[in-house]
Amino acid sequence: MFTPGYFRDAADRVFAPRESAVLMAAASGAPIYSPFSTFIGTGIVGGRMPTYIEMGRQAAKAVNALLDGTAPAAVGLPTRIPAEVQIDWRQARRWGVDPNNIPSGAILHFKEPSFWEAHRDAVIITAAVLLLQAGLITALLIERQSRRRTAMALEASQKQMNLAARAARLSTWAWDVGRIENGAAESLRQHAAPQNDQPMAFEHVLETTYPADRADLERAVGKALATGEELDIEYRVLRPDGDVRWVAARGRVEKGNASRLLGVALDVTERKVANLQAAQDRAALRHMTRVSIAGQLSAAIAHQINQPLAAILGNAEAAQKMLASKMVDLADLREICDDIVTEEHRAAEVIRRLSALYKRGDMKVAPLDLNELIRETLELLRTELLIRHVAPLTDLAPALPVVDGGHVQLQQVLLNLILNAADAMNGNVEERKLTIRTEATGAVVRFYVVDNGCGIAADDLKNVFDAFWTTKAAGMGMGLAICKSIIAAHHGSITATNNVEGGAAFCVSLPSGKPA
Repeated sequence: MFTPGYFRDAADRVFAPRESAVLMAAASGAPIYSPFSTFIGTGIVGGRMPTYIEMGRQAAKAVNALLDGTAPAAVGLPTRIPAEVQIDWRQARRWGVDPNNIPSGAILHFKEPSFWEAHRDAVIITAAVLLLQAGLITALLIERQSRRRTAMALEASQKQMNLAARAARLSTWAWDVGRIENGAAESLRQHAAPQNDQPMAFEHVLETTYPADRADLERAVGKALATGEELDIEYRVLRPDGDVRWVAARGRVEKGNASRLLGVALDVTERKVANLQAAQDRAALRHMTRVSIAGQLSAAIAHQINQPLAAILGNAEAAQKMLASKMVDLADLREICDDIVTEEHRAAEVIRRLSALYKRGDMKVAPLDLNELIRETLELLRTELLIRHVAPLTDLAPALPVVDGGHVQLQQVLLNLILNAADAMNGNVEERKLTIRTEATGAVVRFYVVDNGCGIAADDLKNVFDAFWTTKAAGMGMGLAICKSIIAAHHGSITATNNVEGGAAFCVSLPSGKPA
């Protein structure tokens, strides 16, 4: 559509030409073109238009010439009004005008310059500076890497000498992995390690290694040779007198000889024995804690056992009376026998759970359903919580992934947290509410034990998992410390926080195993 501008419409309304162009552009379903540059910005696409600025320059030139006394015939006015293609860039984009169809000399209004057009000089200068800096940084990094390699070689040599000098029981060794010798192994030196100037064939080292540790040692040495990483391993050796000693060996591949390892060795038997004894002591302490918990629950457990025993006794007496009568209802008698069997299984299950708490032994890791463990633990504590007037609530996530862990140990954590929560609500005269919730996020499974008790003092939050720290008058301060060690052995974590609405929340995070 083309408009030169209108001044009056059919309803006799008067418009300025620019106003009419605005109304037409707003109502038109097609692009509008005009010969007047003053219409740019009203909604028209553009057109070949006279340049009023150039017209003003030509008129000023002619007037100046006439004022200077030039004859009108010699002024040289142009034969036609100068005109150029002018485009409103916004309207061209609106109507999908192909930029390739716009003449190269056209004047484009309202077109924002590109980043390159607006900042060309700044971009060029910045790029040059960055390239120069990159070159300088690269050169510095290469020089630094060279210095670092030299420093690392010197540091490794110095560390080896310092280690040997500081420790009286430290010895150096050299293992030649590429050399194979026949015959019996040489006699073991102290820590089964020859001096650095006397390399030993690695096959002899393996012969003196405790059989169960040979595969680990061979694998670690192979990795050190293949990757150049530092060898750091602890293994057992058999001495000529039959004594078994623990050795910590540390070393690297010899520079210039990729089949030889150089390093130092230290006898760590005493430390290993102490660690083993400490682990046994921790296991004994965990067992004592479970026994202590079972003692606290003795009244509740006795009540749980008495219930099925009383039911068995009542059913047995009823069966005796039925058998003494002349008319015996076999269906009722069969139902009574079924009840007796059910109650016997119930009592046996309570005894089985109690026996697991009293049993002592190493942790047996197996796939475990946390939801089922929580239900089982709450059933074990049902009477105890009832006596304490604590209402347990559960919010267990469906299809919770299993975790790899020890059933008894994780149940001990649950027992500790639930009983601690019940203790924390002793002074709470309001409704005592205990909530246990589970959730899974990615490869982590969590369970929460939340109470509405008195909470934990802000200054004490950082100490709750410390050994021998407690707020209970008769407490030993070991329950939460043992919980933390059990969860750490499962490669998880345990945290404690206060709830906004009151009470405390303990969160246990464990790595998930296979999906449930």
